[in-house]
Amino acid sequence: MKNTKFKICDTYVHPGEIAHLAMPLPEQYSCSPLYMPIKVIHGHQKGPTILILSVFKGTELNGLEIANRLVKSIKPEQISGTIIAIPVVNVYGLTHYPQNLPSGANLADCFPGDESGSYGQRMAHLITEEILKKSDYCIELQTGDLNHNILPQVYCDFKDNKAKALARIFKTPVITDVESTKSSLREVCEELQIPLLVYQAGEARRFDENVIDLGVSGIRNVLKQLNILPQDATKEVKTISSRDEEWMTAPKGGILHTDVNLGQIIEKNDLIGKITDPFSADVSEKIYSPQKGIIVGVNTSPLVHEGSPTFKLASFLDYDKAETAIEEWDKKQPDSYIG
Repeated sequence: MKNTKFKICDTYVHPGEIAHLAMPLPEQYSCSPLYMPIKVIHGHQKGPTILILSVFKGTELNGLEIANRLVKSIKPEQISGTIIAIPVVNVYGLTHYPQNLPSGANLADCFPGDESGSYGQRMAHLITEEILKKSDYCIELQTGDLNHNILPQVYCDFKDNKAKALARIFKTPVITDVESTKSSLREVCEELQIPLLVYQAGEARRFDENVIDLGVSGIRNVLKQLNILPQDATKEVKTISSRDEEWMTAPKGGILHTDVNLGQIIEKNDLIGKITDPFSADVSEKIYSPQKGIIVGVNTSPLVHEGSPTFKLASFLDYDKAETAIEEWDKKQPDSYIG
């Protein structure tokens, strides 16, 4: 069935067109607005609308690159439906690093927004009304924080069967169950019945070709599953499911020495690192694993304060299966994650 014109941000995009839009954001103290870049690919044929979002904090450069490369690789005549890609959602955060928003809030926690609220709430209101409510599916692209490397994984609410099925299609080594209350963006998507996937991998403010390539191919897998892109034969990749876990924190400040790699399986009470006093080589604090798990996040900075995140562990029901799946996935990567 043929597509019809698509309205977004007071602009009509006709079937077979690619539109590059700039949505005005709330004004700064200089009285000049910033503009959010929006890229729309509108197919000739009818189909679902998928929204791809990146750079909520201003530091997720891998996500920016994934969104841009994806758009460049797709033409309107190839798709059925509509792709909306926003490579940089938080333009303020990108251009005012290390400040995230004027208030210091997390933009993902400002949803659904308020047109008379704070700067972040006004941004969230614009995104919700002008873009999110026009979408059928949503993918958010994240990285770890600065100096915090994350094993590629997709977060979704396992109670949402559509989201969970798409998470498996993305083909990261791990998919992680997360509650909708983890962010107000996720809660809004749930209220609007929009399946949400969050792809998280790599570090903030760093490009990682493995992470970028996997993100692009993962989104293309989802587009094929939704029949936005034509289906083709792809090799099956085993994925494993985990529960979302909190980061372990440093018991003291000093120099962090890491004894584990991303993707490594560890037992309870295994030594996974130590913190030494930079002024005395003889003083150290050993860090032991509080549980059996797999390392899915590592602090890559040698210098840590007391209370800084150090390691993130994921829990699995079948650790042998988990270890095998991650090793098989790692062998297919251009550069090994797990060493």
